[in-house]
Amino acid sequence: MSTRRAAIVAALAGFAVLAIELAAVRLFAPSFGDSAFVWTNVIGVLLVALAAGAWLGGRLAARGDAARRARAVLVTAAVLVGLVPFCAPWLGRLLVPADLALEQAGGVLVWGSLAATLVAFAAPVALAGAVTPLLVGGLARSAVDAGRASGLVGAWGTLGSLAGTFLTTHLLVPELGSRTTIWLAASALAMAGLLARPSATAALAAVLLAGVGFAPQAALRSAGADEELIAEVESSYQFLQVVRRPAVDGEPPSVVLRINEGLDSFHSIRFDGTPWTGGRYYDWFVPLPLLLDGDEARGRPRVLSLGAAAGTFERLFRAAFPGCVTRSVEIDPAVTSLARTHFGAFDDGRVDAGVDARVFVELDRGTWDLILVDCYERQVYVPAHVASREFFAAVGERLQVGGIVAVNCGGVRFDDPVVTAIAGTMAAVFGEASAFRVPRSRNLLLAARKGGALDPTRIAARPGDDPRMVETCAVESDPRRWRRYGPADEPLVDDRPLLDSLHDASLAARGGGGERSTIAGTTLEEEAATAAFDAVQHGDFEAALAAVAGSRRETAYLRLVAGDARWALHDVRGADAEYATALDLSPSDGDLRLLQGRRREVGVAIDALDRASATATRNGWYSALAAAIAAALVSAAARRIDRGA
Repeated sequence: MSTRRAAIVAALAGFAVLAIELAAVRLFAPSFGDSAFVWTNVIGVLLVALAAGAWLGGRLAARGDAARRARAVLVTAAVLVGLVPFCAPWLGRLLVPADLALEQAGGVLVWGSLAATLVAFAAPVALAGAVTPLLVGGLARSAVDAGRASGLVGAWGTLGSLAGTFLTTHLLVPELGSRTTIWLAASALAMAGLLARPSATAALAAVLLAGVGFAPQAALRSAGADEELIAEVESSYQFLQVVRRPAVDGEPPSVVLRINEGLDSFHSIRFDGTPWTGGRYYDWFVPLPLLLDGDEARGRPRVLSLGAAAGTFERLFRAAFPGCVTRSVEIDPAVTSLARTHFGAFDDGRVDAGVDARVFVELDRGTWDLILVDCYERQVYVPAHVASREFFAAVGERLQVGGIVAVNCGGVRFDDPVVTAIAGTMAAVFGEASAFRVPRSRNLLLAARKGGALDPTRIAARPGDDPRMVETCAVESDPRRWRRYGPADEPLVDDRPLLDSLHDASLAARGGGGERSTIAGTTLEEEAATAAFDAVQHGDFEAALAAVAGSRRETAYLRLVAGDARWALHDVRGADAEYATALDLSPSDGDLRLLQGRRREVGVAIDALDRASATATRNGWYSALAAAIAAALVSAAARRIDRGA
């Protein structure tokens, strides 16, 4: 084999391996998302496979006839890679239950993505990894200095990898999709095999694999029952689907934008005939301008939305505050395009697409009355660079005196580690921050005011406001639904991005451990029951549990209220323990019916948790089995080589 031909083979193989690595995460995103754990699994499996391939290729190179052997491993790898897009949806359905909730999905997705990567890519990438020692060995046998041969193959392989990196991220996946990218990578492997040693088989494989990538393709993920898939896009950042949902549970038909694994979550929503979102977290940002000073700011606020929610915030604020000025920042241009086409948003162009929120804040010279921060990556993670002290200091420079910054933060408890860290960081900049727990959700609204503390009682509906605004203001103006935070001793800073680990701790705590309240106080049980019920009515579930614990004697009703409070805090096992104890305390007929119904409902949630845990364990065993099979195959191949087969 000539040095020129070896260089091209190395470049094509390098291109294919990096294209596979980057496209693999995107191919699996509809099933497993694209979290740091998924990336780690893909990169880790491919690195181990490349190491095994290099070891195996060294043994093959020692047997001679490097060109023929290189062609064989490359064409075989190409065929195996070409099969992956066909089996990826099946792997997703096998490893991820259809009814899995996003907050239960951690272990399922981590182990599932590892198993899927091992099954799909370990073998072909190991074969591709065998090419480098084969090329070096073949050149060395043809009187090329070993050092020069190694440098030549390494350099051209790296250049090919560089091309694969940039082309995959910036062109192939967003323009052609992850499946076509995988097929093109497979075709590149087959072409490399053809160059290593021409054959009709290699030529046919290269042509077929390239051709199949441009054939009509079905959706990467099917829409749910009774849903209509409207659009599907693989952008440079994420996998996106727009679906049309029929009227359900008293809500009108809607259009929903989902990202990556989706599960029971979505990016944004638009209901027919109303700008409101049925009490979801978007709605609760709308009354915040009523906390501003001055009739102009309260009536026509200037609102900057960092994270556009496909135009949801724009639609809400313009409906509630006619004449207000809105501007949105969205890092993914594909979201903006889908928002214009399917959500009726941004017709006037007041959106900055393709811009990171932190960059916009640092460069913007405008001033705003209200700045919304609704930035997420990998579904549930707040990016560290838009939650640091430095970020909020820059936000403060963009706010008018008396202006407000509000953050959508995932969490269910006021003492959630993510909530306390971000709220404490905001307070370190603004002096104080407050949190409002969004009813019936897993979101908290964090807010801080430039130049003074927030006073929720100032939120009051205005004459002429529509009924939904009136209802929202009535709930959000209740000071007992808010919690104040002082400056954190160690606020989040750019130099130490700790949020990912805090998010993991927060998610791990969901579901609870089944503890029930220890009742050993001095308060009369009737007084404790009144206080606990009142706290639940005001959404202060922590206070409700404290009131129950302060009772001098337990009663069925106190345990019922404690169960409701724990369930609202997503401690479903604790809720079940409270309800079970209440049933043993001779409840009244009315409480008995309530408790029996509650236990049935919470039992469904516990079953879902148990299924998620069992699925995570099963996926872990699948991963171990796939790794063992791959190791056995490599070992068997090495033994055959050593015997001269």
